[in-house]
Amino acid sequence: MKIALIHYTAPPVLGGVERVVGEQIRLLRREGHHVSLACFEGGSRDMADSLIPLSRNASRADFAAYLGAALAGVDCVLLHNVGTMPFAPELTHALQTLAHIYTQTRWICWVHDLALGNPDYPATFACPEQPHANACAAWEYIAISPLRAREVQERFQVACQIVPNGLDLAATLQLSAPMAALAENLGLWDADAVLLNPARLLPRKALEAGIRMTHALRSGGFDLRYLITGASDPHNPAHAEHARHLRALVQSLNLQDSVHFLNDRLSIGPRELCDLYQVSDAVFLSSAREGFGLPVLEAGAFGKPVFCPDAEPMNTLPGALAYPCDISISDLAAWLLRHLKGRETILARRQILRTYRWPSIYRSHLAPLLARPPAAP
Repeated sequence: MKIALIHYTAPPVLGGVERVVGEQIRLLRREGHHVSLACFEGGSRDMADSLIPLSRNASRADFAAYLGAALAGVDCVLLHNVGTMPFAPELTHALQTLAHIYTQTRWICWVHDLALGNPDYPATFACPEQPHANACAAWEYIAISPLRAREVQERFQVACQIVPNGLDLAATLQLSAPMAALAENLGLWDADAVLLNPARLLPRKALEAGIRMTHALRSGGFDLRYLITGASDPHNPAHAEHARHLRALVQSLNLQDSVHFLNDRLSIGPRELCDLYQVSDAVFLSSAREGFGLPVLEAGAFGKPVFCPDAEPMNTLPGALAYPCDISISDLAAWLLRHLKGRETILARRQILRTYRWPSIYRSHLAPLLARPPAAP
């Protein structure tokens, strides 16, 4: 599909709407659409498939002629704020005119802000002659929140669908490209929880406990992803047999989609370890024989809870949530589940990751929206 986005400015110009416009362009291009961008300032030719520069000195007729040609063949135009804000009235007038002419094109007025009725804007902006003060019968209306949708419905007396803003998680969490791809491929954003164990594949790390705990939680319907950094031991090659045992255990429990030895997929260095703390909800440690327990401090620095055996010195470090060393696997799974479901920050984070990342918004909102035919005139 050919899609055009229109806004006053675009990245690298800073602003909330600019950020959303840039992220929508990247998302739509990743989904296979041909995307054009029209704006007065910002934007670049490598940002979109085509750039349509706008002039602030253009008249209504100039905009209509120029955009009529530039948008020829476009299936859908997303008008970000230009239909409801007063910053380029000649542009808004022209777009209203074009929507009545090119009826095979979808014209979607995307409402981030609404000047009409907003006390931050002079009353003169509400006069009927202002184009943003009137609904366009040839446009569809989308708002970013229930509040904005109610305002559009009350002021314009038109139907208004809600499509929320989203997050580009790779950019927000500052993930490297390989880690962002890994998180998507392993389904980490859609899981019920992600635990990290930054441990080598050594017998004393007691990694079987975490693997069997994952199996118990998965059997109960809880979608846990257990990440083990899993570097081999360069000092003792004999431990290779233990690594094979752990992989065989994962296979026998059918946990290939739940337990991941990350060193098999990418080299884990300092940058990658930071990324792993970012994509994880908590740290789970299973070894009761540690000289210090550095991951407890690292996790705390990233604001992540740490679940570890009730053994020194780990249980003396700030942020450690200790479970009995002799706890059974079933009791450990129940204990962990209570903690995961009892922490509001984890629950809120999982809802954000599942619901408000752009690929989720595309599947649940944008794809169905774009698939609809133009409304009958």
